[in-house]
Amino acid sequence: MQSRLLALAVIAIAAAAPPAAAALPQIHAHRGGTVTKGTATYGEESLAAYKHAARNGFVLEVDAKLTEDGVPVAIHDATLDRTTNCTGEVRMFTLTELAGCQTDVLGSPGSPLPTRPAGAYPAPIITIEKLLGFARRTGSVVNLEIKNVPTDPDYDTTSAYANKVMDAVIASRIPRRQLIIQSFIPANLEVARQRVPGVATSLLSLQSLNEIFLQSAADAHYTFISPEWPVTPDYVQRAHGLGLDVAPFTLNAAADVRAARQADVDAVITDDPLMAGRALGLRAPRFFDASVFIQGRRLVAVVHLKAPRGVSARQGCRGKLLMRIMFPSRTRVRLASGRLNRNCEARFSTKRTPPRLGPPLVTVLFRGNAHLLPRLAGPKRAGLVPPMFNP
Repeated sequence: MQSRLLALAVIAIAAAAPPAAAALPQIHAHRGGTVTKGTATYGEESLAAYKHAARNGFVLEVDAKLTEDGVPVAIHDATLDRTTNCTGEVRMFTLTELAGCQTDVLGSPGSPLPTRPAGAYPAPIITIEKLLGFARRTGSVVNLEIKNVPTDPDYDTTSAYANKVMDAVIASRIPRRQLIIQSFIPANLEVARQRVPGVATSLLSLQSLNEIFLQSAADAHYTFISPEWPVTPDYVQRAHGLGLDVAPFTLNAAADVRAARQADVDAVITDDPLMAGRALGLRAPRFFDASVFIQGRRLVAVVHLKAPRGVSARQGCRGKLLMRIMFPSRTRVRLASGRLNRNCEARFSTKRTPPRLGPPLVTVLFRGNAHLLPRLAGPKRAGLVPPMFNP
């Protein structure tokens, strides 16, 4: 009898305990994340935008269009007019000819967020393979849209368009775990799954089709449903019940990001990822630096972080670190982990790579915590001698 009463008491305590806090939504930098806390800062789908997004640990959201010679490039529209100094359809330009077309506006024209001329800082159009190569070196996750849609003049009813995009994916050697393939068209996703078995897939949906596409995504066993915002908590709950993660687009107001968190979405896609982070209660570190050097038989990382104003050392000086060690000619990546101490510093090491291969390319990622966004340092070559630190 006594044991039965004890069991009932344990059950009662468990029922009364507050539920575990839900994980924060992942932040996807839409078209690279062109806006920084309300200020137009980067050209759409520019390498500078993606470097900034990677440095802050965001997922890199990108669109793939094809040139005349069949090369996938990072641009959203079927035409060059809205975001570059050129006019005409992307498919009418070879990759070589596109070299003269540069982003001439910062921000995303057509969105409710501000824009401004690029001025003296135009950005070239980059290939999908180059972006994926960058992501492979930094360890960033990429959400890649195969932008083959019926509303665009370059729409291809065959699998050729999607296959050319996937050719670039495979050529980049980006690991499958760092990739999500998204599309409004299920046939594009099927090509992706055939070419890279097990890759994460996401079905995009416009507002008027959110309900229909929800069931379609579940029936096809995709990883995500990515509906046009807004969606209700009931929609998210039903999606989760069908085994789908939910990543709505495009959330460019703090109130929408907070509402999405309340609805328990798994990711938010936004043009202003730092704003989204702040809306989720996260701040970027004021300073983050990692020096990596070879010392004897060890590869050593020394890390320094400074929390932003308003975040105490007790709140900010905690969290895990990940060192990624790689060589450009090899696909295998070695990992080593560490942890910040109470002074916002860390020193950790792993066995050094073979000397015959030379100094490896290394990144160090601060994974973030309940108050701070992640932060990435690198990629850079490991030094052959320890750095000199000035007090």
